[in-house]
Amino acid sequence: MRQPVDRYVDRLLRRRRPKPFAPTEDELSVLRAAIDLSAAAPDAGEPRTAFVEALRERLAERARTDQDAAEPPRPAWRAPARRRILAAGALTAAGAAAGASVDRMLGGGNAGSAAASSQTPPQTEITPTHGTWQTVLDSADLPEGAVLQFDLGAVNGFLRRVSGRVQAVSGICTHQGCRLALDATHELLTCPCHGATFTPAGLNLTHPRPMSRPLPALPRLPVREQDGRIQIYAPSTTA
Repeated sequence: MRQPVDRYVDRLLRRRRPKPFAPTEDELSVLRAAIDLSAAAPDAGEPRTAFVEALRERLAERARTDQDAAEPPRPAWRAPARRRILAAGALTAAGAAAGASVDRMLGGGNAGSAAASSQTPPQTEITPTHGTWQTVLDSADLPEGAVLQFDLGAVNGFLRRVSGRVQAVSGICTHQGCRLALDATHELLTCPCHGATFTPAGLNLTHPRPMSRPLPALPRLPVREQDGRIQIYAPSTTA
């Protein structure tokens, strides 16, 4: 009989929504590795093929329905029907949400497709409109694989180094805004308020019950290395 952790990993790697369960400490390490592996896939930021096909079918069905229910032509001076205005707005919103990746997979082969291939994964990035590059620690203090917490007053978060590159994520839980803590022993970011956990990359691992969906990933923060120092772009504490 397959264990819950096996089903979780199998659905995750097949890009399907896994069913939550209460993992043991040994199973947590397996789940973290599976989540990092899934996030590192070249097509991790693209919609699933099944989603694209379902969207194509819904649009085709909507077009057939509108054609069957088409009303007689109206004089040019009369305002368009409210139903048509709402339908156009809904289709516009759906197109914006699906993004350039969907357009490319539906058959678009133009310059917009090339731009879509460079889109970042759905994990968002926070970039202040006014700020400065502020040093948080020396580069030598963050070896490969390490995870460290930082606090600039206006911004706090976590740094990690992967394949020589530094990454930074917000230290605020995406559930209700509680400040996360670093569990270095299990390599987890934990929420003391409601028990949510995140990977050092910012991906949600467990969420408060009785929620049925994972929490949004922790936003990334702009980070750079310069002159042997790691810096975060953040608002000044005096601003």
